[in-house]
Amino acid sequence: MIKKLIKLKEFDPFKENLKGQYLIEASAGTGKTFTIIILYLRMLLGLHQKNCNVLPLTVEQILVVTFTDLATQNLRKRIKKSINILRKGCLEKKSKYDIINNFIKEIKDYKVANNLLLKAELNINNASIYTIHSFCQKILNFKNYEIYDFFSNKKIISDELTLQQEASINFWRKYFYKLPKKIARIVFFYWKSPFDLLNTISPFLLKKPFPKIKYLIKNKNFYIQFYKNLKYIKIIKKYWIKYKNNIFNIIINSNVNKHIYNKNLINKWINIINLWSITKSKDNFYPKELSKFSQKLLINNTINNIKIPKYILFKYIDIFLKKFNNLKFLIILKAIKYINQYVIKKKEKNNEISFNDLLIILNKGLNSPYGIKIAKDIKKLFPIILVDEFQDTDIQQYNILKKIYINKSNSIIILIGDPKQSIYSFRGADIFTYLKASFEIKKRYTLKNNWRSSSTMVNSINKIFSYRTYPFLFKNIIFYPIRYTNKKLNYNLIINKKIKPGITFWFINKIIDINSYKQKIAYTCAYEICQLIILGNKNQAFLQKNNKNQKIKISDITVLVRNRFEAYILQKEFIKFKLPSIYLSNSDNIFEKQEAKELILLLKTILQPNKQKIINLLSSALFNVNLSFFIDNKEKNYISTIINKFINYKLLWEKYGILTMLETIFIKDAIFYKENFINNFIAKKIKNILYLGELIQTSCINIINYNQIIDWLSEQIIHTNKNLLNKQIKLYYNINKIKIMTIHKSKGLQFPIVWLPFISSNIIESINKDAIIYHDRKNFKLILDFKKDEESKKFFLEESLAENLRLLYVSLTRSIFHCSIGIANIKFFNLKKLNLYLKYFNSLDFLLKKKNNISNIELEKILNNLKNKDISIKIVKKKKLIKIDNKILKKKKKKLLFTQKINNFFFKNKTISNFSKIKKQQNINFNYLNINLKNIFSNLNKEKLKKTQYNFPHGKQIGIILHNILEKLDFTQIISRKFIKKELIKNNINFTWHIMLTNWFNNILKKPIGNENIILNKIENKNKKTEFKFYLSIKKSFSSTKYNNFISKYDLISCHLYKLKFKVIEGFLSGIIDLIFLWGKKYYIIDYKSTWLGNNYKNYKKKYIQNDICFNRYDIQYQIYSLALHKYLKYRINNYNYKKHFGGVIYLYIRGINNKKNQNGIWITKPSLKLINKLNQLFV
Repeated sequence: MIKKLIKLKEFDPFKENLKGQYLIEASAGTGKTFTIIILYLRMLLGLHQKNCNVLPLTVEQILVVTFTDLATQNLRKRIKKSINILRKGCLEKKSKYDIINNFIKEIKDYKVANNLLLKAELNINNASIYTIHSFCQKILNFKNYEIYDFFSNKKIISDELTLQQEASINFWRKYFYKLPKKIARIVFFYWKSPFDLLNTISPFLLKKPFPKIKYLIKNKNFYIQFYKNLKYIKIIKKYWIKYKNNIFNIIINSNVNKHIYNKNLINKWINIINLWSITKSKDNFYPKELSKFSQKLLINNTINNIKIPKYILFKYIDIFLKKFNNLKFLIILKAIKYINQYVIKKKEKNNEISFNDLLIILNKGLNSPYGIKIAKDIKKLFPIILVDEFQDTDIQQYNILKKIYINKSNSIIILIGDPKQSIYSFRGADIFTYLKASFEIKKRYTLKNNWRSSSTMVNSINKIFSYRTYPFLFKNIIFYPIRYTNKKLNYNLIINKKIKPGITFWFINKIIDINSYKQKIAYTCAYEICQLIILGNKNQAFLQKNNKNQKIKISDITVLVRNRFEAYILQKEFIKFKLPSIYLSNSDNIFEKQEAKELILLLKTILQPNKQKIINLLSSALFNVNLSFFIDNKEKNYISTIINKFINYKLLWEKYGILTMLETIFIKDAIFYKENFINNFIAKKIKNILYLGELIQTSCINIINYNQIIDWLSEQIIHTNKNLLNKQIKLYYNINKIKIMTIHKSKGLQFPIVWLPFISSNIIESINKDAIIYHDRKNFKLILDFKKDEESKKFFLEESLAENLRLLYVSLTRSIFHCSIGIANIKFFNLKKLNLYLKYFNSLDFLLKKKNNISNIELEKILNNLKNKDISIKIVKKKKLIKIDNKILKKKKKKLLFTQKINNFFFKNKTISNFSKIKKQQNINFNYLNINLKNIFSNLNKEKLKKTQYNFPHGKQIGIILHNILEKLDFTQIISRKFIKKELIKNNINFTWHIMLTNWFNNILKKPIGNENIILNKIENKNKKTEFKFYLSIKKSFSSTKYNNFISKYDLISCHLYKLKFKVIEGFLSGIIDLIFLWGKKYYIIDYKSTWLGNNYKNYKKKYIQNDICFNRYDIQYQIYSLALHKYLKYRINNYNYKKHFGGVIYLYIRGINNKKNQNGIWITKPSLKLINKLNQLFV
């Protein structure tokens, strides 16, 4: 639906005579909050309607709705401050602010105005400034409405996850335990546990109201649908065998797109389907290649609809695809319905409601017979409503506002937002709700003055977004060029006495893949920032504000990214140039990390250093020094040397502060780390320690007693103070570091200089493997399509590109003086198949390129056409490494997080891979191995059975819980039932399992393992290491071919399995080993598996475990783990010998371990030295 485009009027918040409904489009930097405050002040003084005897409104009567608690707090503060300034202006009859002077001219009685403003200022805490949910809660609290009965005495829960998990388990039990083996096999193929199922359907549960299903499945019975599908499969196989011989010639001789249907691909698809067609049908699977021969798809891919390849088989395939209903989608739909109903009933039983229920209840009330009365009462209570950030609403929220205020007599509603900045779809924001409102509200305005950015920035943004007629893809979202203010005319970035343009494109002048691009542009970004800082230090680079020059600081620079992975790529380049940076979008709580506790141990040792404390500290995870190290160095008075060092550290603390002391310990001295063993894990620990040091230094500035500082840190660990963390985030805006932040977190903020290195590599969201959700283009309602037809794909990808464009707009408009953008002719090879639905996969591609697949010369020509005094183009060239002089940083009394010692080893390569990533790339044939599924879905009534390790809940989440418990155990101590009970309760598992679980874990610890009779409860903590994280640095990138050659030749398991398929691996190969321990002078690896193989210990014999190891390709896992430990031991042990020092890898399938004399649940291997040496060739 496209509304006839209208030219929006400019909104004047001071002069507009407020009547009816308004939709104000406030572009970035145009003073949205300022506009709200002006309107608010007019309402307080009764100046909001001209030529009318309107009464002034109180703060309780003016309803302001926004979307976060933080936004309500900030708005309340700014309104209070503005009231105070205006009140002072009334008393003095003048002000230094022009807008206040405008108010003063309008006020007829200063005394009355002062009294009104004073009353408002005193009552500001009672102001009706709410989030949409708190507004609904307030209305529902009114006892004179029938809806009060739905709401009264109910506890509000923050989320429904726990209830959904409970519902998923019940669904699993109710519908899957009775299934025949054939169908159970299919279910188990998709989901290993109820938690896996919940993960699949969670995105659909979040959609409120639930989307309309495009293709309804009439049959709801799994069993019936399974056999119907089997029947359809047999029929289409019959037709395929009958008509297959003519397929190739019909398609080749047609006018179908030969880029998609080339000879090689057609032959490949036909061969795959041929093989499938002659095999006996036992399941509901058919090859995805079959859909390539759909008549509809072939018509869509025929150029100009001339010589369409028509054939009876293609029509039969269309009929098959229409009739066939994937069992997976039937299960998903049934699970969604069941879980939703279960959660509703459970909340009723528990007398609970969620935040989303507040919206549902009020919506129902407004649409009930007494809804008109509720709406009238709300309007009487709040005659005017201002809605901030309206682009972040969803349809439910809008319907509430509409029912009360829109198209209602004597109502005033002002909706302020910017559709160009709607970027929170993952949180429920719906751009189509804004578009719907734009059709229904007649008074539409815009704000045209940009108060944020310099004239060159405003001009450059205008030019880029005016390059296309519809720069935001949807024709209902228009870009209106904005004006800069006269004040910003003299805002400039000056380098070497020249005014720099608002935007600079850094162009890599060659066709390049995405990974190479990211590496090259990150280096360029670091180099150019380094150059800018050096020029600033030489007084050759300034920020000019109204002819006053301000020296450029590192803290003036912000780099915007999409995620932490991009931040990591940047930070490793920054470290090469000795540029300090901080990633501000990391939501982890630093006080919950292990390093916080380790820092307490360090500080206590520094205050009172003695032999025992030193040994305890250095053998902790922070330094990880082996106790044998102290024995070896006994003669050398090593402890005495360390004690003297610690005395000096205390003096540093007293003289220069805690941060300088910590930097000296971990960076300057680095006394406990050898240069070539500073790995990623250690570097991250050091970074966290230094971050904690900065928090202590800024928060404990008035604390002189060092023991009180330790007490303060202990208090933060016990009672995490979120307000403090928010305070620290604000402090970081002024610290002398480059800020790295996600685009989503940057919205609403502004920065002097911005870098967008990766914006041209930010691709659209990929299609969900299970279903597509998109909006109907006529009525804007959500549609859910499990069959993922061509129309659905097209609309979904359009919406994804549109959001990508809005993200670009948000990121470009953060800058005050200058923005640098990385750009190249990037080839998105993995997205080629989407060309059928969409030409562009990136926002800059869409804005600048008039056609797809342009040459480098053409892209350079486009950029040169953009070039003017406001936009410049720079060709990226190879640059030598430069470093910032430490003196520049010392002036601010700040040092770097890392030195070059760490850089050389830690940050060599681009990407990080691991076993899980490799495994995900394998396309395993379900019938490839003879998997023992006999008892997987047996009809058990678990509550009535004796509790055993076999009927203990299983699944991915349970596995994590069991791993965590094993990790916490001291093997040499008796396991406490109290501890097990506490762990179960913490993880929402029925605590009545605690006796069984305690006995089970005791059996595991007492079990003699293998020929060496290894017994875990004999292993002391000093001889074991849990959760051992490693990073193997790859020499050169290698493919699956090379890896397959090695393992098929030198591994007795791998040689019998299918060939691995994975993309080229480069950078790091990482992993976490559950347990490494020393037994009889040999080091062993243990990997715990909580996999459920059956209801009897006999199901955990060696042959069944080996079957599971083959199926899951754990051979790759034990090879990688063995190599990691081999390399580690080789570095740590003098005269290391693989045969002598490496014991092997033990897989403990813990459900199979009992107190009987057998080796069930245990599988042991040791890769050959030849294999280890071959694999070692691939790594540094």
